[in-house]
Amino acid sequence: MKKGLSSFGKQENVYQQLASANRKAIDEYNKQTLSTLLLLGWVLILLPLISVPFSNTKARAINAYILTFIAFFTLFLLFKIPAIKKHTLVGMYAAFSILFLLGIYLSVIHSPNMRATILLGGFVIMPLSLIEHPYKIKLFLVFWLLIHTALAFYLKPEYVLDDAINCLCAAVLGCYLGETLVLVRLENFEAKRLLVIEKETDVLTSVYNRRKLFETVACLETENYEKPSGAFFLDIDNFKTFNDSYGHAAGDKCLNCFGEILTKFSQNFRLHFYRYGGEEFFAFAYGYSEKELLSIAESLRIAVQSTDVAGRHITVSIGVAYCGREQIKNYEDLIGRADEAAYVAKHEGRNRVHLYQNKIQPE
Repeated sequence: MKKGLSSFGKQENVYQQLASANRKAIDEYNKQTLSTLLLLGWVLILLPLISVPFSNTKARAINAYILTFIAFFTLFLLFKIPAIKKHTLVGMYAAFSILFLLGIYLSVIHSPNMRATILLGGFVIMPLSLIEHPYKIKLFLVFWLLIHTALAFYLKPEYVLDDAINCLCAAVLGCYLGETLVLVRLENFEAKRLLVIEKETDVLTSVYNRRKLFETVACLETENYEKPSGAFFLDIDNFKTFNDSYGHAAGDKCLNCFGEILTKFSQNFRLHFYRYGGEEFFAFAYGYSEKELLSIAESLRIAVQSTDVAGRHITVSIGVAYCGREQIKNYEDLIGRADEAAYVAKHEGRNRVHLYQNKIQPE
């Protein structure tokens, strides 16, 4: 018993960790699934409507099929609206509620002398269709199982036990397969996320690498990509001397600590840091004025100077290039200007911030 509870607890922790780390991928998956389900919902319901002239049983349920068609088609149109589209899980639960209502109607009202059919499919398909916390899916299925069982008890008592057992078995099977599939999907998302991190991140400092920088530069030169208001170029002062004096292990420790500082600043400000090469780093800044950029750069300089690196202290020279809302066609020029400003800061004595004076002129 304890082993079973321990296994459940581990599975719960795995789900929470993977879901938290891959929330964006989960949302995108659920949106795509919802879009497909809503399309299939109203398209497939056309089949029984088309068969109405040829089937007395379908003709007797025409009102239910029409209402189901209208409901699915309405949801399909609603979830094309951006403001509503973001509420993906609401749409998923609404879509399956429509399916269960149709299944219950066909089971206990339209065909009380037959066992449930569509309903069984709903209990299996629903847990397989979305990525959501397993206990919420179970509660949803239990709710509809109880509703159907209660109605069947009063309206089709002859088959209530059969339907209850069949629906319960279908729900248990669906939940088991669903939970397994959810974990597989989450592990797949996590593998992709880690590959992206490995591709884009500098291992030693945990900031973006140079490859990611130039991918960003290419994106910035497209029309619909948010443009930075400025840039920093950072150069750790006398790093070669530090390496020669204390060894490469200490140099790596220095870069690691420097990366931690940059990460903290990226969390507090709209800054994206990249390791340009060696002891040189670059950052795009978003939404700041020239004065604010200088203030942030100065705070960063002081933070570096105040950091203890295995009993030693380092300093950094920072070049700042401000571009505001001016149109820039080649963002490598912005990198060059920030680099030039950093060179001036080092030439003037290091451990200081220098602003590039000749701002980029609009075209």
